[in-house]
Amino acid sequence: MKSITAILVLVAFAGCTSHIAPYKPKHRRFDPGEFGTRNKPQDGSLYAEGQANLFEDPVAGRVGDILVIRIDEKDLASHQADTKLDKSDDTSYGVPAAFGFVAALKAKYPDVDPAKLFATTSSQKFSGNGAVSRQSQVTATLPVRVREILPSGDLFIEGTKVVMVGAEEKHIYLSGIVRRIDIAEDNSVSSSRIADAEIEYTGRGDVSDTQRRGWASRAISKIWPF
Repeated sequence: MKSITAILVLVAFAGCTSHIAPYKPKHRRFDPGEFGTRNKPQDGSLYAEGQANLFEDPVAGRVGDILVIRIDEKDLASHQADTKLDKSDDTSYGVPAAFGFVAALKAKYPDVDPAKLFATTSSQKFSGNGAVSRQSQVTATLPVRVREILPSGDLFIEGTKVVMVGAEEKHIYLSGIVRRIDIAEDNSVSSSRIADAEIEYTGRGDVSDTQRRGWASRAISKIWPF
C-alpha cells in the first residue's frame, strides 16, 4: 500500500508544470560610440531630466518607462545559379610512311585502321545548378522598458517575455534604439523602426530538444571527412 501511495505522489508531481530550469534574462550593454558625443541635451533651470513634462504626451521617455513593441519581422531570401561547360577536342597526327611500319602493320593485321593509331579525341562536359530559398516570420507584442537615455535623446530599450505552454518554454528578447518621434500615441513602436535591434525568439523543452542534434552526432560531423 505504501509503495502505491509513493508512486501516486510521484505521478502527481510529474504532472505539475514548472520551469525547466531557472531562467536568466539577457541584458545587453549598449555602447553609442561616436554618436554618444553629439547633441547632448542640457538640463533646464526649472525641470530636471527625471521629472515629468507638463506639455508632453504620456508616452515612454524616462528610464524605467514601459514601451510596447509590435514585432512583425519577415525575412525572405532566394538565390539560384546554373553552370554549364562543354568542351571537345579532336586531334589526328599524320605519318605518311612511318618508315614502312604502317604498311607492314596493315599487311599483318588487315582489321587495324592506321588512321586511328595517330588520333586523339577528348570530350568534357559539366552541368551544375543550385538554389537556396529561406523564409521566416516572427509576429508578437512585447512590452519593454527604457533602460538608458542616450546623449542624443534617443532611448535604449530592452525587454524579455517568457511564455510557457505545457512543457515547452518560449523566450522573446528585444533590445535596440528608439527615436522619441517614432513612438505612437498609444505608446507603441513598430520593430521596423528600431535601430541596432537584437530580436531573439528561442525555446527550450521537449519540442526544442527533438529539433536539436545529439552531442555525439555533432561531434562525428565535425571529424567525419566525407
